[in-house]
Amino acid sequence: MMPLTRGRLSRRVSAMIVLYVCGSALLAAEPAETVSNKSFSGEQEGFARTLVPSSGIPACGSAFNAHSYGLHDFRGPVPDSEGRVRNVQAYGDRTAVEWETTPAESAETTVFTWIGGAQVRPVRPAFPMPMATLSVDGTPRLRFPLGQTTRSYVTNDEGFSLTIEPKRFQSLVEPPHRSWSPDGVSGFYRLRVPGKFLTAGKPVQVRVELNRDLPEIEQLFFVSPRSDALRVDLRVLRDEVAQLEADMVQLRQSHEMLYAQLYPQLFPKVIAGEVVIAFQDETRHFHPPSLTVMRDGEIVITCREATDHLARNGQMILVRSTDGGRTWSPREVMFPDTGVDHRAAPIVELPNGDWVTLDYRAGGIYDDSGIFRRGRIGQPTLWGAWSTDRGRTWSFSEEPLTVPGSAHPYAEAERHAVILPSGRLLAGANYQVERQLGTPTYNMAVFCSDDNGRSWQVLAKVPERDFVVGEPTLLRTQNGKILLVSRTAALTRGRAEATGSLLQSVSLDDGKTWSELREVGMSSMNTPAHLLQLQDGRILCTHASRTYPGSVYVTLSRDEGETWDTENTRIITHDRANFDSTYPTSGQLADGTLLTTWYANLFGKFYGALKRYRPETLD
Repeated sequence: MMPLTRGRLSRRVSAMIVLYVCGSALLAAEPAETVSNKSFSGEQEGFARTLVPSSGIPACGSAFNAHSYGLHDFRGPVPDSEGRVRNVQAYGDRTAVEWETTPAESAETTVFTWIGGAQVRPVRPAFPMPMATLSVDGTPRLRFPLGQTTRSYVTNDEGFSLTIEPKRFQSLVEPPHRSWSPDGVSGFYRLRVPGKFLTAGKPVQVRVELNRDLPEIEQLFFVSPRSDALRVDLRVLRDEVAQLEADMVQLRQSHEMLYAQLYPQLFPKVIAGEVVIAFQDETRHFHPPSLTVMRDGEIVITCREATDHLARNGQMILVRSTDGGRTWSPREVMFPDTGVDHRAAPIVELPNGDWVTLDYRAGGIYDDSGIFRRGRIGQPTLWGAWSTDRGRTWSFSEEPLTVPGSAHPYAEAERHAVILPSGRLLAGANYQVERQLGTPTYNMAVFCSDDNGRSWQVLAKVPERDFVVGEPTLLRTQNGKILLVSRTAALTRGRAEATGSLLQSVSLDDGKTWSELREVGMSSMNTPAHLLQLQDGRILCTHASRTYPGSVYVTLSRDEGETWDTENTRIITHDRANFDSTYPTSGQLADGTLLTTWYANLFGKFYGALKRYRPETLD
């Protein structure tokens, strides 16, 4: 595969856009001016007329939202009867909106689809998330998150469910049309109503009410007053593509200039190097990639592939490179789809040539319709796996890895195991301890294997913190010290107060005991880090942030993790366009070349990226 540099990537994106435009133009030449957007049978328009408020554009807002909103969805501004764009006044006492769907075609289960959106300001990681309550015909049925920027599902035991399918980041407050913003989103809302709650020929009354449990957070929810959620005008699509192209130019400029000015400490020198796309797909979801450099120079990246970020058809794939990461093999299925959602499998090569990994399976947590239902049906599990033929076939441990005394069999490992001089393998994993106010609480344990990964047991637990930690990475340094770094998602008394810093623990006795976790000043918001000791002895920490401003970084330690040179952190990439990205890992070739991989997506088209660069660029 030809290496994809920044310039080549830009040209490829432009080419795809041109092809899309040309394809739309050809379609537009056909007599039919619209195409159906129906995803499955039994889908109907979810908006017919407004009930509350009695006039104007339906919207609701909290007390903080006493503004005039120029309302638009991802298809463009909403005009009034005279062709003018309407504004909606969100009053302090307006916290709900109510409307009717089109009449139910039958008394069978039906999905009602409408165009809507939500706004949350200020933007910050928060638990509990700002929520809204959805009622059907006067009865509360579901609670769903506001400002959700990735596809999500909510469901209840009666069979009601809501699928949120964001299409564009939007600002519902700022006046510029189609402005990019991390704090608002618009797209499709699909409400599934069981047949026993429907009457043929009668519409459903839907009500959405904002919850006031987070008064310091501005909240807004809107419903677009249009009944064309299931129809797409091709002319509008062409206009949309043109606007997307302009938006991408603006977005790139914003990342290059605006954020660099606002957050100079977060945007030091970008490392010069060559960017290569190792794998990509226009229909499948990828995450997270894990890179391993084998002793013979072969480079292997493993990655999960599925239909969505949360789906029960996840399978592990791998790609190979024998030319230093410049070109990559076709995707090979490592662990096939077995209905359990394989999610991570980082490989380590043993001295005897075996490849060993830990297979993290999110099995049994989806219902028959594919809805994510953590804790209702089952728990994810972690399994040992090994290959004696360089990844062509795999065997698995007889039992999953568990933590004695834990309330659940769940354990999760996202990063590579390390090999001790004795041959023992160590791997860090997070496990579920208890629930605080309905939210899972996680701590970390270190597992060991003395039989080349065939079986595993807990060696030690990392000292607990009063917030969520997890997805640890381990590194045994040249001097025998073992470092552990963990991402954060702080949970204190049921609320998130994330510091945004990686946490570090140290073991001086081959993993039997661990120091208290301490902050080390490197970003880790909602994504794990990776540790690599370079040929010259320096330790490279590859880390990232999923929240704005989002980037993949590298930071050095020259004293085996005692201190980190955060003042000279370097950027691998900072062209991240949305939350569903990052999870970086790094490796070093025999000639010194460094490789860093991550995943990202461009308008739902996922790819695994790799940057090749020289260690001298770190200085």
